[in-house]
Amino acid sequence: MVRWRKSLLHPIQPEVWQDAIRHSPPVLSQYRTMSLDGVAVGMSGGVDSSTAAWALNEQGYRVVGVTLRFFCYERSYLPKRSCCSETSLRRAKEVCERLGIDHHTLNVELDFRRYVIRNFIEEYRKGRTPNPCVICNEKVKFPALGRIADWLGLEHIATGHYVRLVERPARRIFLATAFDRAKDQSYFLYRVPVKLLARTVFPIGEMEKGVVSRISKELGFSERVQQESQDVCFLPGGDLHAFLSAHVKNRRGEVVDQEGHILGYHKGISFYTIGQRRGLGIVGKVPLYVKSIDARRNRVVLSPESELYSTVAWCRGIKLRGHAPHHSLLAKVRYRHRPAEVKSIERRDNRLLVRFKDQQRAITPGQSLVLYRGGVVVGGGIIEKAGNGEGE
Repeated sequence: MVRWRKSLLHPIQPEVWQDAIRHSPPVLSQYRTMSLDGVAVGMSGGVDSSTAAWALNEQGYRVVGVTLRFFCYERSYLPKRSCCSETSLRRAKEVCERLGIDHHTLNVELDFRRYVIRNFIEEYRKGRTPNPCVICNEKVKFPALGRIADWLGLEHIATGHYVRLVERPARRIFLATAFDRAKDQSYFLYRVPVKLLARTVFPIGEMEKGVVSRISKELGFSERVQQESQDVCFLPGGDLHAFLSAHVKNRRGEVVDQEGHILGYHKGISFYTIGQRRGLGIVGKVPLYVKSIDARRNRVVLSPESELYSTVAWCRGIKLRGHAPHHSLLAKVRYRHRPAEVKSIERRDNRLLVRFKDQQRAITPGQSLVLYRGGVVVGGGIIEKAGNGEGE
């Protein structure tokens, strides 16, 4: 068992970090680990990852900053606030220089295009709404950090995610929600391989966002680093419509009600998502929403809002930690979704059937369903379909 786990898995109260700014290293000495193992910290140039690097440096680790290059940065379509811009790369390097730590870059453009962008386009082509950050963390970001850590001879990796790790019986490491529930990012990390989680630290997972902001401001980071990274970093100016128009061959099709009556026509199913109301171009007696998307028939199905609610979700691409408990479970069907009580889960072949105790609004194919028990992530999967009965 490496020595860092005990100290970094235990809560560090926000006021300790506030004192750390005012009084510097002595205040942190009681939380310092005995091991000075090396850590490769993923740095985007943002406040969170910069503060994470500072915290580990203060705790006595050998810290190395690593910035992943997801694109050719010279391309003009990159959004100005993207975490993947040349400016952000320069900011990350400047932070490392100020901290007195080494900085490296790793080009992962091929993997990013293969696993993230290709999947993103294909999912929209099939009428689903993907979450690229989930796939990126699983297939690109964390594996890349692990590779460069191995190359540099470093035992651990770290990121600026708001999430925690907890140790369960038999010393198994599990992902858990952050101290600041409003910023919790465990939803995005549920697919990260366990072997990588076991060597990862999340320095700001025990901190409130406000504390992180105050630390970065006191350290002079705020003026030099970007405040937030946008969710879909590869969209030109954040314009999803423009991106899909360039990469998906859309066909005109029917917009129908649940009985199949034609209400109008659409320009492509990729421009719609479950629960959408705006931009439909359809006027009805009551407000209408996207109920479902039929990619095979190239149809968009509308319904009143009351028909958007479901009690059952089928998931593919299942990730479960061993024999996940079937009781006291909560589930999130999208990042901003309030965790809902689960009635039961059942594994059938390579799919997971999740039944909710209460109806959930707009369960969307392509999004992730993540299962929690007592704030600990026990698994999840990619939503395939939803309904109010097992056969739907």
